[in-house]
Amino acid sequence: MVMTVNMHEAKTNFSKLAKLVEQGEEVFIARNGVQIMKLVPIEPTLVVPRDLTKLHGLASGLETQEEWDALDAELLALLPAEDDDEF
Repeated sequence: MVMTVNMHEAKTNFSKLAKLVEQGEEVFIARNGVQIMKLVPIEPTLVVPRDLTKLHGLASGLETQEEWDALDAELLALLPAEDDDEF
């Protein structure tokens, strides 16, 4: 079922609308009778644990700032690239 609510009603009943979205309902928010946004559930993401065994022993014997900086660069190279789509 598709539901359209005005901005004031959405603000007043946000928790109820969130429950409806969790149950699979489509909820549109309108301003002056014109739909301007849609509440949708987020898709769950699978978090894969990182393999940290490659890091064992890397920090032993580091004494200078340059050595620590080099380790930082090496560790960053091991991490997967992240999307730049964040706010």
